[in-house]
Amino acid sequence: MFGAGQRSESIAQRRQSRRDAPRPSTFVGPGSSSARCTSSSIVAQEVVPAPLDDAARLQPGCVLRFRQGARVAVITEGKRRRILRAIAGYGIVAFALLQIVEPIMHGLHLPDRMLTFVVLALALAFPAVVAVSWSLDVLGRRLLPTAHSGAGAIAAPHRELLASPTRLALAAVAGAAIAVTVFWVAARGRMAALSIHPTLTQVTFAGGIEEYPAWSPDGRSILYVARVGQSRKVFRKDLESGKEEQLTQGPHDELQPAWFPDGRRVLFVRAQRPDQKLQPGDVFGEFDEGDVWQLDLRAGTEIAFVRNAFNPSYSPDGSRIAVDASWAGPRRIWVVDAGGHNPQQVTTDSSEQVAHVAPSWSPDGSKIVFQNIERTKFDVRVVNLETKQINSITNDYPADVRPAWSPLGKYVYFSSDRSGSTNLWRAAITADGALDGPLQQVTTGAGQDVEPAISRDGKLIAFTTLRQNADIWRLPVSPAKGLPTGDPEPLISTTREDSRGAWSPDGSSVAFNSDRGGDMNIWLYSLQDGSTRRLTSGRGGDFQPNWSPDGRAIAFFSSRSGSPSIWKLEVESGKLTRLTSNRAINANPFFSPDGGRIAFQSDQSGRTEVWTMNADGSGARQLTNVGVGGHFLRWTDAGDAIVFRCACGGKAATMIVPAAGGEPRQLVDQKGGSHISFSPDRSRIMDVVGHKVLWVSPIGGAAPEKVFEFADPSVRIDYPVWSPDGKWVLFDRLQPGEGDVWMMSNVE
Repeated sequence: MFGAGQRSESIAQRRQSRRDAPRPSTFVGPGSSSARCTSSSIVAQEVVPAPLDDAARLQPGCVLRFRQGARVAVITEGKRRRILRAIAGYGIVAFALLQIVEPIMHGLHLPDRMLTFVVLALALAFPAVVAVSWSLDVLGRRLLPTAHSGAGAIAAPHRELLASPTRLALAAVAGAAIAVTVFWVAARGRMAALSIHPTLTQVTFAGGIEEYPAWSPDGRSILYVARVGQSRKVFRKDLESGKEEQLTQGPHDELQPAWFPDGRRVLFVRAQRPDQKLQPGDVFGEFDEGDVWQLDLRAGTEIAFVRNAFNPSYSPDGSRIAVDASWAGPRRIWVVDAGGHNPQQVTTDSSEQVAHVAPSWSPDGSKIVFQNIERTKFDVRVVNLETKQINSITNDYPADVRPAWSPLGKYVYFSSDRSGSTNLWRAAITADGALDGPLQQVTTGAGQDVEPAISRDGKLIAFTTLRQNADIWRLPVSPAKGLPTGDPEPLISTTREDSRGAWSPDGSSVAFNSDRGGDMNIWLYSLQDGSTRRLTSGRGGDFQPNWSPDGRAIAFFSSRSGSPSIWKLEVESGKLTRLTSNRAINANPFFSPDGGRIAFQSDQSGRTEVWTMNADGSGARQLTNVGVGGHFLRWTDAGDAIVFRCACGGKAATMIVPAAGGEPRQLVDQKGGSHISFSPDRSRIMDVVGHKVLWVSPIGGAAPEKVFEFADPSVRIDYPVWSPDGKWVLFDRLQPGEGDVWMMSNVE
């Protein structure tokens, strides 16, 4: 057995051998006295090189050998004390820590600079690792003399512990703990700084829907929109007295009021026709066929201000007005002067399929926050008006809509469904318009909290709480003419959103997208027993299912991969296959009659066009170069051509293009065009106009006929689809319930 005394003796022998080691060799330079240089043999014996005298410093060979020896000595000493092992261990732990912290950081929506902060903290912890490892080695050596005393039986295990690999792990963990602690304290401090304790007050109480709140500059009144007869009008409510006053008159539908900074004028959007209801193309999408008007509150006069524009927003100083408009192609953010002149486009995008809507100014007037729309993907962006640089505030699966910049400049508020319901959230913003911390939920509840408006002092938020949902209905029609043979009835109805139904080839079931499970996924409804079955799961938003002719597969589009892509689902097994893998927007897939190909819409070329590919995703090919709109594509029975809706430079038309390639031509002058659905014999097209009225258009050139509309003008009809036997038309029915304006205080 070997005791502590014997190990101490071994150490003493090594020390004696070092004292007896050869002295440094002598190097004699020409014309000079002898100079002492450190020999490499001494370095090999782990002796630190002695300092050079003045004569040796004059000899290049001595200096070089000294520096090399010093470096080797440091490395050797590090190995002897196992410092290098501690450094390697810390590197492994730091790498593993970064793999854990990065997904947590993105889950909390912390900005990318927080990852830089963590890396910096790990770098600062590195010297602590070296110091701890060195100290443990020194401490272990100082415990050695106790081996000769009665405590030797205890001191020896301590020496083994401190000299063992356990010491390396302790040093690495200590450094990692320092970095994690710093990161956690910083994250908790930021979360605590964002903590709010708001107070809610209901502002409007009438039946129906009151929406689109806007604060007066002095914070004493609120504008809002409410229905009067068949149209919506702008109202003003004094918050102190409770007095309400209707400000606009006439038969036109109106919404989106905005108060001029001096409080004397109001901008609002008015429908271009008296029988027209202003509605977005999709929920939270872009509006059409409306103009911005100006109301002088003192004189009571109204004038047309800006044509074909929406969501007016005054700059803080009142010198400019931001709107969203399609004046030069796709919907973009524009700025005009205080008189409505000199328009300048301030946002751009590489794809014409992307839309920019709902602008809101930063307090200093140098930036604008807006809503970015990529089909069914809604995010918040900020544009710098001078550099035109665009920053993403959100870029993920949830729908983030209708942003508003706080007048204090610290936050951007918006509506988001990231919590399961549509509630108000906010994002901290840096001075240059970038995300500056985790997103924070501001409101909770099952209603839709939308259209936030912040008072000028930043202390109050007004918003609308809506109660509405979408269901799938069916209307009995004549297979020959498409005219109704009875009243419509609900088929798939819940308190959640159920939409975009697609008949199975045999007509026994309906595939549809629904958020009844929390995420928007594909579901299956059986007409035989009324049961439903979930077909897909996960985040990203799965939309618009379309069946293969044999009923075994369903194609749909989803952003579950990060951008809108075409996916294929095997109905029985549930197997999912991604068919498009580029970063373009790919949507609205439809199988060919033989099931071998899929037609879809894509902006791979920079503009949305008709594309086809094989059913396995191979052989993608662009067919058109005219610009494509709408939501549906349709194959001919022979599978030799595809029917689509052409944007055609503002003169929309229903066109047909050969599947093998060639020039498209106009097929029919139909009513509607965004939701093309053929009758079983291909003699008629069913579609909806203005999201309100179903029409049927004969292919042969006869006049279109009105099919159906609900008596309630607020009810919306979307995505009509003719059944395989021609006896039913399936469609979405969106019924707004009630909506009130609420006010929240103690927010900032």
